[in-house]
Amino acid sequence: MKTKLLTTFILFAMLNINVYSQQPDNWKWMNPSPQGNSLFAMDFKDNNTGYSAGAFGTVIKTTDGGIQWTLLNSGTNTRLLSIDFINTELGFIGGFYQLLKKTTDGGQSWNQIQLPVEGPFDDQFTIMDIKFINENTGYVLGFFQIESKIWKTTDGGSNWTTQTTGGANYLNTLFFLDEVNGYSAGGALGSEIIKTTDGGDNWLLVESYNNPALSDIYFFDQEKGVAAGEDGCVIVSTNAGSNWTRTGSPTGMDISSVIFTDSLTGFGIGAGSIYIKTTNGGINWTVQNFEFSSTKPFMDAHVTPDGTIHAVGKYGTILRSDNGGANWQTQYSVTERTLSDILFVNNNTGYAVCGYSGGDILKTTDAGETWVSQIEGYHTPMYGISFTDAETGYIAGSIDIQKTTNGGINWINVYSSTTNEIFTDIVFTDPNIGYATGSYGKLLKTTNAGQNWSNGVIFTNGSMITSICFVNNNTGYATGDFGDIAKSTDAGATWTFQNSPFQFSYLTSVNFADENTGYVSSGSGLLRTTDAGVTWDILNAPSGGYYKVQFRNNFGYAVASNGKIIKSTDAGDTWIEQPTVTDNGLYALYFNSDNYVYAGGLLGTILKTIPTELIITSTGNNIASIPEGFQLSQNYPNPFNPVTNISFSLPSEANVEILIYDISGRLISELLNKKMLAGKHNVQFTGNDLSSGTYFYRLNANSTKGIFTETKKMLLIK
Repeated sequence: MKTKLLTTFILFAMLNINVYSQQPDNWKWMNPSPQGNSLFAMDFKDNNTGYSAGAFGTVIKTTDGGIQWTLLNSGTNTRLLSIDFINTELGFIGGFYQLLKKTTDGGQSWNQIQLPVEGPFDDQFTIMDIKFINENTGYVLGFFQIESKIWKTTDGGSNWTTQTTGGANYLNTLFFLDEVNGYSAGGALGSEIIKTTDGGDNWLLVESYNNPALSDIYFFDQEKGVAAGEDGCVIVSTNAGSNWTRTGSPTGMDISSVIFTDSLTGFGIGAGSIYIKTTNGGINWTVQNFEFSSTKPFMDAHVTPDGTIHAVGKYGTILRSDNGGANWQTQYSVTERTLSDILFVNNNTGYAVCGYSGGDILKTTDAGETWVSQIEGYHTPMYGISFTDAETGYIAGSIDIQKTTNGGINWINVYSSTTNEIFTDIVFTDPNIGYATGSYGKLLKTTNAGQNWSNGVIFTNGSMITSICFVNNNTGYATGDFGDIAKSTDAGATWTFQNSPFQFSYLTSVNFADENTGYVSSGSGLLRTTDAGVTWDILNAPSGGYYKVQFRNNFGYAVASNGKIIKSTDAGDTWIEQPTVTDNGLYALYFNSDNYVYAGGLLGTILKTIPTELIITSTGNNIASIPEGFQLSQNYPNPFNPVTNISFSLPSEANVEILIYDISGRLISELLNKKMLAGKHNVQFTGNDLSSGTYFYRLNANSTKGIFTETKKMLLIK
């Protein structure tokens, strides 16, 4: 998806008046790690170096056998379905709209490769698979509507010729034994396999519609091969593909990838929490269970020379086994449940709750860099969260309202519905007075910190209350699922309906930047009031249904169920759609006092950014939000090549040093040495002249509020 960048200059007033242009932000994945977009293809060239490609141009790389992965910049947002590396440095990626790119530096840069455009729809073909035999000879498989094409190069991708496909129309995958013997498999209504023995000059259809559609094919040698696909289908050939026999696969699970660690031991991995295994070359298979529970289907798998099994799949899933499937490791993800609300109690400590499926409570103490779950096992969905201090908080969810007095270590029920109500939001105006809203227009209020709750109703028409906020102890606003907006000026005792332009629309959240200026998100767009709710106007935002909107001063964000994020720097007069990060639905949003923005959603998605306009360099500081204490943040990106950002916060004016050391402790750079004002700062470090490896950066700060020293580790990969 291409995004449109608005270059209108706007006026932003905080404490000073500054002029900013609306710019896209750099959103960073916090969960899962390293990212949560679907991965469709992977390739390893040795035991350590591997790559994977997927949605929104995602390319990730590992250099330690899949233990850690880092994001690469592919230079595209186009969905990538195929990847192939000739060696650890030279490789290709392919995707929608005949996109084919080549790298010669291990994925640090990519160049566009032009495939033949001989027909009116050739540029619409999706690159389904790529297979290179050596640095010069390679094949690309494309598909569009009801036609497949194979292109061949003999000069490393500079020139291509179009080959026939033997009458097959729905091909998914390529496999080559050598420069002349190759196979392609697929199908729609049934299986299709084609074969070449002359380097693709001619392809012969050897299997047609006798079995379900196929996703992968593998040959051990010139005679024996295995293919797998839909409905648990596994077929075997012992005569170079001339005939195929279906084996006794014990599952109906779709198999996306079939791999072998040796001539006898193989695995079929695909759309399920199980996989199948053979120990006799594919003749017989047994069902095996993964050691974890996951609903994320796997899309591709690979075996490295040392026998380690790697697999990737939907929503960024990465899987690895280094002992033949006896044990499996997955990439870090604190939860696979869908985030519904986020709240920070200070710059570092925040909470998130999960709803829409199973419930979960997450906590961070390092500004969102890492999160931990505070519950074990299944829990009812949770939708709203509110804290009155760093230790005391409340959660509203399905049937229950819960409370913690020790920072989330323990939670107890303080209210349970007897009529199966769903509580969608909760807010406290002081340590004792709080409000919870939910289904049937219901409003609960406590005046003694949750010990007792009184029952009330905001919407007498039975509309579900989707969101509630208070701008002071008396004045509050609520939204509903029939376009209803209500206001109270007497601490929730009575409510009056507001004039909403979105009649009968599902209003999803309400948020006020000050006592007069408020915003409402909905399935129809965004609303704003500048007169404390007397009138509400439709904002000129990019079309879409938005789940959350929040402003701090004139800066604001809104998130949508298709992963869209939009930003305004002029109180909502104009908006910029952010570069597409994911199509995972986003339902939670929080704009923290330190200017960091958090978005959360489907299957544990957590993203973080700071508005580009508010990033402070070493020549300035952000006087709008003075930090509570000293802080040295983890550099980003990390690992890096060759530039990374180092951010730190000062609670008062200080003499500051930023020092860079190598792994032996030798000082290699005095990055910064000067007096700096209180605020949040960012400096860049460039490692052009350094070799790959581990380095350390240290902050030394000396001010009237004390002396502060902290050191963190960073990794340079070239």
